[in-house]
Amino acid sequence: MSLSTPISVQKLQTALHAKAKGSPDLRFYTVYDKMNRTDVLAFAYDCCRANRGAAGVDDQAFDDIEAYGRERWLGELTEAYRTVHQHVRHRLRQWLCAKHQMQGQGSERFTDRYLHDVLGLVCLPKRTANFPWAKA
Repeated sequence: MSLSTPISVQKLQTALHAKAKGSPDLRFYTVYDKMNRTDVLAFAYDCCRANRGAAGVDDQAFDDIEAYGRERWLGELTEAYRTVHQHVRHRLRQWLCAKHQMQGQGSERFTDRYLHDVLGLVCLPKRTANFPWAKA
């Protein structure tokens, strides 16, 4: 089965290719946020499905995912990225406060902008969905 790449994914691939060829020494810290896009995840899912991929470490097969609901599963996957990102920022601030012997949360001194622009923390896009399982 041959899949055609969606236009939005083609544009992303073209932009990343041009940037990589134009700046071979550039490190792509923010590429991880691109894999969180719904269109990229849906296309990757379709490619794996067409390739008859086996169940992963979570032992979920494609039939299980489709019975659960493909769009629902992909939506929860994108929400998981946001939850992980929030946790990483929180733990990084805790570590920075301990390192610099500071009291408090550290959110005033170590803003999101500082974590991303200065320290190079990858910024994942925000999602508005609210999934109860992500509140653990």
